[in-house]
Amino acid sequence: MDHYLFFSVGHIRCGIPFSDAIFMIRMVSINTENRNGKGKAGTINLHGEILEVYSIRELFGFKERPPLPSDNLIIVRKGLENVALWVDETYVIQGGDLEPEDRFMNEHLQTIIPGIRIIRSDLIVIFDLIEFLDYGLIGQTRLIDILSDHTGGDDTSPVSLVRDYQEIDRVLKERAEQLALPKEEVKRPPVIEVIRFNLMYQEYAVDMKYIREVIQTSEITPVPGTPDFIAGICSVRGEIISLVDLRALLSIPEKGLTDLNRVIVLTDGNLTFGLLADQITGIGTLKTGDIVRTVRREQTAWQNYICGTIDSLHVLNVQALLTDPRMIIDDTET
Repeated sequence: MDHYLFFSVGHIRCGIPFSDAIFMIRMVSINTENRNGKGKAGTINLHGEILEVYSIRELFGFKERPPLPSDNLIIVRKGLENVALWVDETYVIQGGDLEPEDRFMNEHLQTIIPGIRIIRSDLIVIFDLIEFLDYGLIGQTRLIDILSDHTGGDDTSPVSLVRDYQEIDRVLKERAEQLALPKEEVKRPPVIEVIRFNLMYQEYAVDMKYIREVIQTSEITPVPGTPDFIAGICSVRGEIISLVDLRALLSIPEKGLTDLNRVIVLTDGNLTFGLLADQITGIGTLKTGDIVRTVRREQTAWQNYICGTIDSLHVLNVQALLTDPRMIIDDTET
């Protein structure tokens, strides 16, 4: 099954093969002195390694704008070198086959811009980064022109809402200085790759090795007689999985409205279920030595299912969740 890392640029959602992505960082100041072509925004210094930055916004054909602190840089492999993709937001990993809508099944339409596959008027997949990026430097056809007959809106950039450009420049330069620092020549501590997500205005982290995919919440069917932390069941490409509500499992106090519009599908190869989340906030790594065990009296569930915290980030004990038989509902009984 193919997995994609999705991001947005303007009103267009785009996916790249997750295997092409190395990691993601927050936007930093870009050195524009060596800018040498359409779509190339400049360079960044990543711990002494100079990386070319490609503006996906410009390659798609949107109007250029200055970087914002809320933008992201996705570090990817382009052949034998690493480069950075400048995008608006990254937010979800999803598996499965993405088939184009009928109106985009035309072979000519799908081959105008090499390396991409148009799924919908607001969704594309870049399946070959080298072809797409190289074409963008010389090609004349813009993606937004191809989609113009199928979209009703233009770029919805938040730049018009921003006023303090001096503060933005200061923040981005400060981040760039930190990013340019050389890596310490010491033995690296053990780390885990994680996905971060929000739930009830609190951020949590899940070990990436247990994540099968992240999907949007579909119809949830309640199941009578199950524990209160089982929100119900849903179908994921024909497979029925149970959905766990951490609010009930961990006795999290309610703090206003919550969306619960994402499902993080967890599996260890034997058991599979989903965690409900409000929003995916990013991917990255955590040093296991920095995880501090937290103690909450009279909260056994918290001790069982939370490894610890880093600052205000709670790290879930996914292995404990996956070995708890209460998380699984036998769909033959429903």
